[in-house]
Amino acid sequence: MVRSILFAVLAALPMIARAQTQPEPAPPAFTVLTDEFARFADKTVDLPDAERVEKFHAVFDPLLPGFYNNKGKAQARFDTMIAASLKSFPKDRAGITATTERFADAYATGEARFRKFFPDYRQQMPVYLVHSINQMDGGTRTVKGRTTLLFGADMIARIHDQSTIGLLLDHELFHSYHARFFRDCAQIWCSLWSEGLAVYVTQRMNPGATDRQLLLTLPVAIRPVVEPRLGEAMCLLRIKMESTSQTDYAEFFNFRMAKSEFPSRFGYFLGLLIAEKIGSDVPIATLVKLPNAKVRPLIDKAIASYGPCPALLPAQAAATP
Repeated sequence: MVRSILFAVLAALPMIARAQTQPEPAPPAFTVLTDEFARFADKTVDLPDAERVEKFHAVFDPLLPGFYNNKGKAQARFDTMIAASLKSFPKDRAGITATTERFADAYATGEARFRKFFPDYRQQMPVYLVHSINQMDGGTRTVKGRTTLLFGADMIARIHDQSTIGLLLDHELFHSYHARFFRDCAQIWCSLWSEGLAVYVTQRMNPGATDRQLLLTLPVAIRPVVEPRLGEAMCLLRIKMESTSQTDYAEFFNFRMAKSEFPSRFGYFLGLLIAEKIGSDVPIATLVKLPNAKVRPLIDKAIASYGPCPALLPAQAAATP
Protein backbone atom coordinates (compact mmCIF):
# COMPACT_ATOMS: atom_id res chain seq x y z
CA MET A 1 0.00 0.00 0.00
CA VAL A 2 2.80 2.38 0.99
CA ARG A 3 4.66 1.41 -2.16
CA SER A 4 1.57 2.18 -4.28
CA ILE A 5 1.16 5.60 -2.68
CA LEU A 6 4.85 6.37 -3.14
CA PHE A 7 4.67 5.35 -6.79
CA ALA A 8 1.66 7.60 -7.33
CA VAL A 9 3.44 10.55 -5.72
CA LEU A 10 6.59 10.00 -7.79
CA ALA A 11 4.54 9.69 -10.96
CA ALA A 12 2.82 12.98 -10.19
CA LEU A 13 6.02 14.92 -9.63
CA PRO A 14 6.77 15.60 -13.34
CA MET A 15 3.21 16.89 -13.78
CA ILE A 16 3.61 19.20 -10.78
CA ALA A 17 6.94 20.45 -12.12
CA ARG A 18 5.40 21.14 -15.54
CA ALA A 19 2.53 23.04 -13.91
CA GLN A 20 4.94 25.13 -11.87
CA THR A 21 7.13 26.00 -14.86
CA GLN A 22 4.33 26.41 -17.41
CA PRO A 23 4.79 29.80 -19.09
CA GLU A 24 2.14 32.50 -18.96
CA PRO A 25 -0.24 32.62 -21.93
CA ALA A 26 1.11 34.57 -24.87
CA PRO A 27 -0.13 38.17 -25.05
CA PRO A 28 -2.87 38.95 -27.58
CA ALA A 29 -1.70 39.55 -31.11
CA PHE A 30 -0.61 43.00 -32.28
CA THR A 31 -1.76 43.25 -35.90
CA VAL A 32 -0.83 45.94 -38.41
CA LEU A 33 -3.24 46.40 -41.33
CA THR A 34 -2.02 49.75 -42.64
CA ASP A 35 0.41 48.11 -45.06
CA GLU A 36 -2.46 46.01 -46.39
CA PHE A 37 -4.46 49.21 -46.93
CA ALA A 38 -1.54 50.77 -48.83
CA ARG A 39 -1.17 47.73 -51.10
CA PHE A 40 -4.90 47.73 -51.78
CA ALA A 41 -4.95 51.46 -52.55
CA ASP A 42 -2.10 51.05 -55.05
CA LYS A 43 -3.57 47.96 -56.68
CA THR A 44 -7.05 49.46 -57.21
CA VAL A 45 -6.12 53.04 -58.04
CA ASP A 46 -7.59 52.86 -61.55
CA LEU A 47 -10.94 51.30 -60.58
CA PRO A 48 -14.21 53.25 -60.42
CA ASP A 49 -15.23 54.21 -56.87
CA ALA A 50 -18.12 51.75 -56.60
CA GLU A 51 -16.02 48.78 -57.71
CA ARG A 52 -13.13 49.88 -55.55
CA VAL A 53 -15.33 50.05 -52.44
CA GLU A 54 -16.87 46.67 -53.23
CA LYS A 55 -13.41 45.09 -53.46
CA PHE A 56 -12.38 46.91 -50.29
CA HIS A 57 -15.16 45.19 -48.36
CA ALA A 58 -14.21 41.83 -49.85
CA VAL A 59 -10.66 42.22 -48.50
CA PHE A 60 -11.13 44.05 -45.19
CA ASP A 61 -14.52 42.95 -43.83
CA PRO A 62 -13.23 39.43 -43.06
CA LEU A 63 -10.19 40.95 -41.33
CA LEU A 64 -12.20 43.34 -39.12
CA PRO A 65 -15.85 42.24 -39.15
CA GLY A 66 -18.15 45.11 -38.24
CA PHE A 67 -15.56 47.85 -38.36
CA TYR A 68 -16.04 48.81 -42.00
CA ASN A 69 -19.42 47.14 -42.58
CA ASN A 70 -22.76 46.33 -40.87
CA LYS A 71 -23.47 50.03 -40.32
CA GLY A 72 -27.13 49.86 -41.31
CA LYS A 73 -28.54 53.08 -42.75
CA ALA A 74 -25.15 54.77 -42.34
CA GLN A 75 -23.37 52.26 -44.60
CA ALA A 76 -23.86 54.22 -47.82
CA ARG A 77 -22.37 57.35 -46.25
CA PHE A 78 -19.51 55.34 -44.80
CA ASP A 79 -18.79 53.77 -48.19
CA THR A 80 -18.48 57.31 -49.57
CA MET A 81 -15.90 57.96 -46.85
CA ILE A 82 -14.02 54.78 -47.82
CA ALA A 83 -13.85 55.95 -51.42
CA ALA A 84 -12.64 59.39 -50.31
CA SER A 85 -9.95 57.87 -48.05
CA LEU A 86 -8.68 55.70 -50.88
CA LYS A 87 -8.55 58.73 -53.19
CA SER A 88 -6.71 60.86 -50.65
CA PHE A 89 -4.24 58.13 -49.74
CA PRO A 90 -1.42 59.36 -52.03
CA LYS A 91 -1.20 62.63 -50.07
CA ASP A 92 -1.81 60.89 -46.72
CA ARG A 93 0.65 58.07 -47.35
CA ALA A 94 3.76 59.72 -45.87
CA GLY A 95 2.10 60.50 -42.55
CA ILE A 96 0.45 57.08 -42.22
CA THR A 97 3.67 55.29 -43.18
CA ALA A 98 5.68 57.27 -40.62
CA THR A 99 3.07 56.51 -37.95
CA THR A 100 3.17 52.82 -38.80
CA GLU A 101 6.97 52.71 -38.61
CA ARG A 102 7.02 54.36 -35.16
CA PHE A 103 3.95 52.89 -33.58
CA ALA A 104 5.15 49.44 -32.48
CA ASP A 105 8.01 50.97 -30.47
CA ALA A 106 5.73 53.68 -29.06
CA TYR A 107 3.20 51.05 -28.03
CA ALA A 108 5.84 48.88 -26.33
CA THR A 109 7.17 51.94 -24.49
CA GLY A 110 3.63 52.91 -23.52
CA GLU A 111 2.90 49.48 -22.06
CA ALA A 112 6.11 49.43 -20.04
CA ARG A 113 5.37 52.91 -18.71
CA PHE A 114 1.74 52.07 -17.90
CA ARG A 115 2.85 49.00 -15.95
CA LYS A 116 4.96 51.21 -13.69
CA PHE A 117 1.78 52.98 -12.56
CA PHE A 118 -0.42 49.87 -12.55
CA PRO A 119 1.80 46.81 -11.93
CA ASP A 120 -1.08 44.35 -12.39
CA TYR A 121 -1.76 45.61 -15.93
CA ARG A 122 -1.75 42.91 -18.58
CA GLN A 123 -3.08 43.49 -22.08
CA GLN A 124 -5.97 41.08 -22.58
CA MET A 125 -7.35 42.46 -25.83
CA PRO A 126 -6.17 41.98 -29.41
CA VAL A 127 -4.59 45.21 -30.68
CA TYR A 128 -4.78 46.50 -34.26
CA LEU A 129 -3.21 49.42 -36.11
CA VAL A 130 -5.50 50.26 -39.01
CA HIS A 131 -6.61 52.91 -41.45
CA SER A 132 -9.75 53.99 -39.61
CA ILE A 133 -11.40 55.93 -42.46
CA ASN A 134 -11.20 59.04 -40.24
CA GLN A 135 -13.13 57.33 -37.43
CA MET A 136 -10.67 57.30 -34.53
CA ASP A 137 -7.17 57.75 -33.19
CA GLY A 138 -7.76 54.99 -30.66
CA GLY A 139 -10.58 53.11 -28.98
CA THR A 140 -12.25 49.80 -28.37
CA ARG A 141 -14.65 48.06 -30.71
CA THR A 142 -16.16 44.58 -30.89
CA VAL A 143 -14.37 42.55 -33.56
CA LYS A 144 -15.05 38.85 -34.12
CA GLY A 145 -17.16 38.86 -30.98
CA ARG A 146 -14.32 40.13 -28.80
CA THR A 147 -13.56 43.57 -27.38
CA THR A 148 -10.58 44.81 -29.37
CA LEU A 149 -8.29 47.82 -29.05
CA LEU A 150 -7.81 49.66 -32.32
CA PHE A 151 -5.58 52.56 -33.26
CA GLY A 152 -6.22 54.59 -36.40
CA ALA A 153 -2.92 55.48 -38.07
CA ASP A 154 -4.67 57.99 -40.32
CA MET A 155 -6.08 60.00 -37.41
CA ILE A 156 -2.91 59.65 -35.34
CA ALA A 157 -0.91 61.09 -38.26
CA ARG A 158 -3.38 63.96 -38.52
CA ILE A 159 -3.83 65.06 -34.91
CA HIS A 160 -0.90 63.70 -32.86
CA ASP A 161 2.78 64.48 -32.47
CA GLN A 162 5.55 63.42 -30.11
CA SER A 163 4.06 65.51 -27.31
CA THR A 164 0.66 63.78 -27.44
CA ILE A 165 1.18 60.20 -28.62
CA GLY A 166 2.29 59.01 -25.18
CA LEU A 167 -0.83 60.46 -23.57
CA LEU A 168 -3.03 58.83 -26.21
CA LEU A 169 -1.49 55.48 -25.31
CA ASP A 170 -1.95 56.16 -21.58
CA HIS A 171 -5.63 56.91 -22.24
CA GLU A 172 -6.33 53.88 -24.39
CA LEU A 173 -4.29 51.41 -22.35
CA PHE A 174 -6.23 52.61 -19.33
CA HIS A 175 -9.48 51.66 -21.09
CA SER A 176 -8.24 48.11 -21.66
CA TYR A 177 -7.11 47.91 -18.01
CA HIS A 178 -10.27 49.48 -16.60
CA ALA A 179 -12.46 46.98 -18.48
CA ARG A 180 -11.36 44.32 -15.96
CA PHE A 181 -13.13 46.18 -13.14
CA PHE A 182 -15.90 48.27 -14.68
CA ARG A 183 -18.60 46.72 -16.83
CA ASP A 184 -19.47 48.76 -19.90
CA CYS A 185 -23.10 49.72 -20.42
CA ALA A 186 -25.14 51.64 -22.96
CA GLN A 187 -26.21 54.44 -20.61
CA ILE A 188 -24.56 57.85 -20.83
CA TRP A 189 -23.31 57.65 -17.24
CA CYS A 190 -21.12 54.63 -18.05
CA SER A 191 -19.42 56.45 -20.90
CA LEU A 192 -19.06 59.54 -18.73
CA TRP A 193 -17.19 57.54 -16.09
CA SER A 194 -15.14 55.46 -18.50
CA GLU A 195 -13.97 58.43 -20.58
CA GLY A 196 -13.72 60.96 -17.77
CA LEU A 197 -11.66 58.59 -15.64
CA ALA A 198 -9.36 57.83 -18.57
CA VAL A 199 -8.66 61.55 -18.99
CA TYR A 200 -8.19 61.93 -15.22
CA VAL A 201 -5.73 59.02 -14.98
CA THR A 202 -3.83 60.31 -18.00
CA GLN A 203 -3.61 63.70 -16.34
CA ARG A 204 -2.33 62.13 -13.11
CA MET A 205 0.25 60.10 -15.06
CA ASN A 206 1.44 63.27 -16.80
CA PRO A 207 1.61 66.14 -14.29
CA GLY A 208 1.35 69.48 -16.04
CA ALA A 209 -0.35 68.03 -19.11
CA THR A 210 -2.14 70.70 -21.13
CA ASP A 211 -5.69 70.53 -22.40
CA ARG A 212 -4.24 70.10 -25.90
CA GLN A 213 -2.26 67.05 -24.79
CA LEU A 214 -5.38 65.66 -23.11
CA LEU A 215 -7.27 66.20 -26.40
CA LEU A 216 -9.66 68.68 -24.80
CA THR A 217 -9.09 71.20 -27.59
CA LEU A 218 -10.51 69.14 -30.46
CA PRO A 219 -12.24 70.34 -32.53
CA VAL A 220 -12.29 73.49 -30.38
CA ALA A 221 -11.06 74.31 -26.87
CA ILE A 222 -13.76 72.84 -24.62
CA ARG A 223 -12.91 74.30 -21.21
CA PRO A 224 -13.32 78.04 -21.97
CA VAL A 225 -16.70 77.43 -23.61
CA VAL A 226 -18.14 75.09 -20.97
CA GLU A 227 -16.77 76.53 -17.70
CA PRO A 228 -18.86 79.73 -17.79
CA ARG A 229 -21.99 77.58 -18.23
CA LEU A 230 -20.97 74.63 -16.11
CA GLY A 231 -24.26 74.53 -14.20
CA GLU A 232 -26.22 74.23 -17.43
CA ALA A 233 -23.87 71.57 -18.77
CA MET A 234 -24.16 69.47 -15.60
CA CYS A 235 -27.92 69.92 -15.65
CA LEU A 236 -28.09 68.61 -19.20
CA LEU A 237 -25.91 65.69 -18.20
CA ARG A 238 -28.09 64.95 -15.16
CA ILE A 239 -31.23 64.45 -17.22
CA LYS A 240 -29.43 62.35 -19.85
CA MET A 241 -27.60 59.99 -17.47
CA GLU A 242 -29.84 56.98 -18.20
CA SER A 243 -30.17 57.62 -21.92
CA THR A 244 -29.07 54.93 -24.35
CA SER A 245 -29.76 57.09 -27.41
CA GLN A 246 -26.94 57.29 -29.94
CA THR A 247 -27.97 60.89 -30.60
CA ASP A 248 -27.48 61.75 -26.93
CA TYR A 249 -24.17 59.88 -26.84
CA ALA A 250 -22.97 61.79 -29.90
CA GLU A 251 -23.90 65.11 -28.28
CA PHE A 252 -21.53 64.44 -25.39
CA PHE A 253 -18.73 62.36 -26.89
CA ASN A 254 -18.55 62.53 -30.69
CA PHE A 255 -17.25 65.02 -33.20
CA ARG A 256 -20.39 66.66 -34.52
CA MET A 257 -21.15 68.61 -37.68
CA ALA A 258 -24.38 70.21 -36.44
CA LYS A 259 -24.33 73.21 -34.10
CA SER A 260 -25.05 72.61 -30.43
CA GLU A 261 -25.19 74.60 -27.21
CA PHE A 262 -21.92 73.01 -26.15
CA PRO A 263 -18.85 72.02 -28.16
CA SER A 264 -18.23 68.56 -29.56
CA ARG A 265 -16.88 66.03 -27.06
CA PHE A 266 -17.69 68.18 -24.02
CA GLY A 267 -18.65 64.99 -22.16
CA TYR A 268 -14.92 64.23 -21.81
CA PHE A 269 -14.44 67.49 -19.94
CA LEU A 270 -17.46 66.94 -17.69
CA GLY A 271 -16.24 63.41 -16.99
CA LEU A 272 -12.81 64.74 -16.04
CA LEU A 273 -14.31 67.25 -13.60
CA ILE A 274 -16.44 64.56 -11.98
CA ALA A 275 -13.49 62.13 -11.73
CA GLU A 276 -11.39 64.91 -10.18
CA LYS A 277 -14.10 65.62 -7.61
CA ILE A 278 -14.51 61.94 -6.70
CA GLY A 279 -10.75 61.40 -6.81
CA SER A 280 -10.20 64.10 -4.19
CA ASP A 281 -11.61 61.66 -1.60
CA VAL A 282 -10.70 58.28 -3.12
CA PRO A 283 -7.12 57.05 -3.74
CA ILE A 284 -6.49 56.44 -7.43
CA ALA A 285 -5.61 52.77 -6.86
CA THR A 286 -9.09 52.30 -5.38
CA LEU A 287 -10.82 54.62 -7.83
CA VAL A 288 -9.87 52.69 -10.94
CA LYS A 289 -11.15 49.40 -9.51
CA LEU A 290 -14.58 50.56 -8.36
CA PRO A 291 -17.39 48.39 -9.80
CA ASN A 292 -20.48 49.86 -11.42
CA ALA A 293 -22.68 49.68 -8.32
CA LYS A 294 -20.27 51.81 -6.31
CA VAL A 295 -19.50 54.28 -9.09
CA ARG A 296 -23.01 55.51 -9.86
CA PRO A 297 -23.81 56.98 -6.41
CA LEU A 298 -20.48 58.80 -6.43
CA ILE A 299 -21.26 60.34 -9.83
CA ASP A 300 -24.73 61.42 -8.70
CA LYS A 301 -23.25 63.07 -5.61
CA ALA A 302 -20.57 64.83 -7.64
CA ILE A 303 -23.10 66.21 -10.15
CA ALA A 304 -25.45 67.31 -7.36
CA SER A 305 -22.62 69.34 -5.86
CA TYR A 306 -22.92 71.72 -8.81
CA GLY A 307 -26.35 72.75 -7.57
CA PRO A 308 -29.84 72.61 -9.06
CA CYS A 309 -30.52 73.24 -12.72
CA PRO A 310 -30.34 76.96 -13.57
CA ALA A 311 -33.57 78.86 -14.10
CA LEU A 312 -32.42 79.33 -17.70
CA LEU A 313 -33.45 75.74 -18.34
CA PRO A 314 -36.90 75.31 -16.69
CA ALA A 315 -37.73 72.21 -18.76
CA GLN A 316 -34.57 70.49 -17.67
CA ALA A 317 -35.05 71.63 -14.09
CA ALA A 318 -38.55 70.14 -14.03
CA ALA A 319 -37.25 66.84 -15.42
CA THR A 320 -34.43 66.59 -12.89
CA PRO A 321 -35.15 64.36 -9.85
